Amino acid sequence: MCGIYGIWHRDGRPVDLAAVQTATSRLRHRGPDDEGYLLASPEEGWCAPYAGAETDPRLALPPLDQAHGTGCSLAFGFRRLAILDLSPAGHQPMVSADGRFWIVFNGEIYNYIELREELRRCGHVFHSDGDTEVILAAYAQWGESCLERFNGIWAFAIWDRERRELFLARDRFGVKPLYYVATGQTFAFASEIKALVGRHALPFAPEPLAIYQFLVDGRLPDPQHGATFFAGVRSLPPGHCMRIAEGSPATPRRYYDVALPDGRHRAQAPDAIIAAYRDLFIDAVRLELRSDVAVGTCLSGGIDSSSIVCAVNRLMSQDGLSAAQIGERQKTFSAVYESEGRYNERRHIERVLRATAADGHFVVPTVERLLADLERLTWHQDEPFQSTSIFAQWCVMGLARERGVTVLLDGQGADELLAGYRPYARYLGDLLRGGRGATLLAEAVALSVRSRQPALPLLRNALIFALPTPAVELAYVGRQFLRARSTVLRPDFADTYRRVDLVDIPSWCEQETLDHHLRDAVMASSLPHLLRYEDRNSMAFSIEARVPFLDHRLVEFVFQCAPHLRIRQGWTKWVHRQAMEGLLPDAIAWRSDKVGFETPEDAWQRDLLAMRPDLFADGAACGAYLDLPAVRGAVAQWRAEGGDTRQVWRWISLEVWLRVWGDEG
Repeated sequence: MCGIYGIWHRDGRPVDLAAVQTATSRLRHRGPDDEGYLLASPEEGWCAPYAGAETDPRLALPPLDQAHGTGCSLAFGFRRLAILDLSPAGHQPMVSADGRFWIVFNGEIYNYIELREELRRCGHVFHSDGDTEVILAAYAQWGESCLERFNGIWAFAIWDRERRELFLARDRFGVKPLYYVATGQTFAFASEIKALVGRHALPFAPEPLAIYQFLVDGRLPDPQHGATFFAGVRSLPPGHCMRIAEGSPATPRRYYDVALPDGRHRAQAPDAIIAAYRDLFIDAVRLELRSDVAVGTCLSGGIDSSSIVCAVNRLMSQDGLSAAQIGERQKTFSAVYESEGRYNERRHIERVLRATAADGHFVVPTVERLLADLERLTWHQDEPFQSTSIFAQWCVMGLARERGVTVLLDGQGADELLAGYRPYARYLGDLLRGGRGATLLAEAVALSVRSRQPALPLLRNALIFALPTPAVELAYVGRQFLRARSTVLRPDFADTYRRVDLVDIPSWCEQETLDHHLRDAVMASSLPHLLRYEDRNSMAFSIEARVPFLDHRLVEFVFQCAPHLRIRQGWTKWVHRQAMEGLLPDAIAWRSDKVGFETPEDAWQRDLLAMRPDLFADGAACGAYLDLPAVRGAVAQWRAEGGDTRQVWRWISLEVWLRVWGDEG
């Protein structure tokens, strides 16, 4: 829901209204339903709302082009995707009842109905039926601690006219994005980088270390450090907030972190834990179905998205859910392929559709469409991406938009929460560290059977992760130091950033247990990137994506009460598989062959490179970082002999990104 932008010259300089309008218009895809602006003078204490070309005329606001000469040093811009309360009462920027607080907000507060009733008992009066006004009242009532009460996804900025202070906050796990630029006395923020970078704002400049790590290891900038591929642009980390005032630095502060288990969970009966997990999961789905527009579900054929489809079916058929926006049959959206391969999940998808009688919609991504959409996809993503699986999701979102759906539920976050990425070494390392030898051997054998990986390498890797953290870090640095230098990087670039990279130790080296690893290296570092892909893909088509597995109640329950039930008897996601008994077809619940959201990437890249010989020609933009003749030779060798397809894609993605932003900047 929505795109937000703001800028504040804390030295009192007037803002450039044309630049504000340009930045806001670059977010139109996030909110095609309405447009709004706030201009303010902190020094003089006034705030005034203005209209853009697409502002609802019923609001009767003065147009922004009449505001020239007002001398405002602070401005908000807003684009609305109407989800709750479709009337003009949901317009933003929105002001609190007493005129003190102004907000621009992107996201949804799912428990807004319950919070609104609580706030009414505190004396607050509401004039809309949406969640934005609830945030304003909650902030007025509880201040920053209101964040603890929200169940939802959010990125918002609140201007406090009395204290002359700007407050920014992002949801617990980073579902909704929030970027900022702080240069001298100017602070600007936005939902997407494209509003902050370009001819109207900060000039485009790549961040060299991010490019080096992306090319060498496929690593992406660390979300917990706020890093991006753009020099000068920061991301507010998930679970963080910040206050910006005159004369003080803009420093993010963590307000939320998942607590690790304290051991009491082992006294609870597994059956009770499974039942409680099931209830929480279904309630998370129920809560995220709240909407005043059409809702559908992404369906890949795996256990995660299939569980959501089956939970919606259960709520409709057994629990009396009557939601006009769902329809008599829920709609699902899937990517399938004409060719056969492990990436084609059609038979599993159809099994779920038969079990639920859902209305399945299919799209067939093709290399021809990838070629046609590649620059547009890259522009929407803002940053380079690691594989073409992003494009398959792009096609699914486009299909949902064609079918008139504005909200999609998706299974993102389940793998990170429930150890679905097969972190066997961490798990076995925990057993070894705990002296549970018999369980270690039994689980190693079971994991070997399920994963078809030899047991001895699993045990060897477990030994590594049973070592103290300093030893793991030392092993990583040693491996990086001894690894062969890349033959495709420009030597000057490689030598400079190789030295920097040696001291930039990834977070996964520092996590001693599986719980630490899942919380700090997976949910806090890897997951935000996947959520970024999904946010950009969905919002490119003016769709809001919701993720029930990241309901904070469910996440906290798994970490506190079910950490020992994530992996059991060789099965990952064991607690979830058990909880879905009778709800999900067994053939889906107990699949062991599920892969990620994959595409026929190897074949696509061969066709793409044949159709785009210009990508690595002399003069290509990536020549600032890559030795272009060496890249062409490596591509020819890859075509002839095969090899690392993902590495080739990173070269392609970087080149297209540099071209797109070179034109923008």
